[in-house]
Amino acid sequence: MDSVESNALRLLSLIVKAAQLDAHQHAERHDLLRQASALLWWLEPESPPRTIADLRSCLSLPLEQWLDSRFRQGYQGALQFADEPTMLCNAIALETNPRVGWERVQQIVKNVRDLCRTRPRGDDEYRLFRMFLIEHGVVDADRSLDFLIPLQVSFNSLYEPIPQHLIRLGQVYLCPGCGWPMEIRRHAVSCGAHWCEQAVGIFQWMDDDLVSVRTAKVIPPHPAKNKYRLTPPLWTFTLIPGLLELRLRDGISRLGVSAELWPDVDQADLRFTLDDRTYSLDAKVWHSTKNLGQHLASTPLTDTVIVIPDYQTQYLHTLDEQCLPRQIMSESQCLRWVKKLCQR
Repeated sequence: MDSVESNALRLLSLIVKAAQLDAHQHAERHDLLRQASALLWWLEPESPPRTIADLRSCLSLPLEQWLDSRFRQGYQGALQFADEPTMLCNAIALETNPRVGWERVQQIVKNVRDLCRTRPRGDDEYRLFRMFLIEHGVVDADRSLDFLIPLQVSFNSLYEPIPQHLIRLGQVYLCPGCGWPMEIRRHAVSCGAHWCEQAVGIFQWMDDDLVSVRTAKVIPPHPAKNKYRLTPPLWTFTLIPGLLELRLRDGISRLGVSAELWPDVDQADLRFTLDDRTYSLDAKVWHSTKNLGQHLASTPLTDTVIVIPDYQTQYLHTLDEQCLPRQIMSESQCLRWVKKLCQR
C-alpha cells in the first residue's frame, strides 16, 4: 500500500470517527476534523484547505458529493443523519478496521460454535442459531428465546435497543430485504445495506405512507415499543452475508445438488459434494470490495471459493489481482460453475 492510499484510509478513518461521536463531544470532533482537514490538504495541495465547519457540514452529505473517488474506497452515501451515524458510517468503521466489530462477532459465534461441537446435536443447534440471526433483524422483548440458554448466549450480546432516530411517531419501518429498522431520511429511505438496496430497492414517503420506488407497495409500520435490533456488527458480518448464503444454497439446490449450510459446525459457509469431491463456499458481502480484497489478502489461503454479490461483478478483476491465487466469483458465476460441474 503506497503512502497516498495509506493516508486516504487514514482520512476516511478520521471523518468516520468524527461522524460517530455524540453531538456533545465537540472538542473531540473538532480535533478529528482538524486532522482530517490537514490530511485532505496534503492529499489535494492544489485545492483550498477545507475548514472544520465545512467538513462538519459535509458529514451529512453523500461522500461522492465532496470527497474525491480516490479517497472513498468505493463508498457512497452520507455518514450522518439527524446528527447520528448512519449504517454506512458504521459499516465503513467495521470494514476499514474489521477487528473492531469482527472480534466481537467472532467471540460470540466462536463460543457458540465451540460449545455446539461438544453437544450431540450441535450441528443442528448451531444451524438454528445462525438461521435465527439471519431471520430476526428485530425481535420483541417478550419473545421466548429459550434456545439461547443451552448455548450460553445472553440476549444483550445479540440485540440492542432501537435508536430513537430510527423511530417515527412510535413506529419503525423494517427493511423488506433484511428485516432491520430502516433509516428514516427525508426523501430516500433504506436500511443502509447495498445488498438490500439492490435486492428490494429504496423507499420514499408519499404523504404518510412509505412506498417502494420499485414496486409502489406500501411498507407497513411496526410499533417500536419493546423492539430490539440485532447489533450492527452481527448485522454486518452475519445477517447480510447470511442472505447471500441462503440464496446460494437455494440456487445450488435447484440444480439438483444438496448444499449444506455451516457444515460440521461452521467449517465453511456452504458445502456440497459432486463425484466424490467436496467444494466449500464463503459468502462475502462488503460495501467496499477494495477493503474486502485487503482483508482476504491478509488471511490464510484455503481452497474455499469466495462468492460476492452480482452487483459487484465489475470488481472481480481487481479482487483477483489483490488475492491471487484465491478463487473469487460472483453469485451468478458460482451457480454457472456448479452447473458445469454437474454436467461433467
